[in-house]
Amino acid sequence: MYEAYGDRFKPCPEVIEPLVRSGKLGQKTGAGFYDWSKGRPAIPFALAGQYDVDRSWAAAVNEAAWLVYEDVATPADIDTGMKLGTGWPSGPCEYADKKGIDVIYDKLKSLYDKYKMEFYKPCPLLEDYVKRGWLGKKTKRGFYTY
Repeated sequence: MYEAYGDRFKPCPEVIEPLVRSGKLGQKTGAGFYDWSKGRPAIPFALAGQYDVDRSWAAAVNEAAWLVYEDVATPADIDTGMKLGTGWPSGPCEYADKKGIDVIYDKLKSLYDKYKMEFYKPCPLLEDYVKRGWLGKKTKRGFYTY
């Protein structure tokens, strides 16, 4: 991904490379970010409140926006692929329209300002939608028309 897209997919060598070098490739090897040797790892429930779900959704929406912007796929195709392929309850474009494209855009800008990672730099399509007032369901226009 890095070779194809540059800094937008710059790997984190401090995290990924040591795991790969030691053969910890995830579930298929029994170890990775988690220990899979005894089956599906249990994530401590106490950590649930510390995870920023909106951060993950914002990143997914941003990548979906890039696919639309680069004329690779339609919002409907992206959403269908993610729902059928990953079992997500909604696709990233549907999610953005429900949450508010302006909310997603602001989250991405905040993450980009904090981490300075190209991965979080908002896709120009999202910026264009916000400027046009296409914020999703609340304005009856976003990735979809309502």
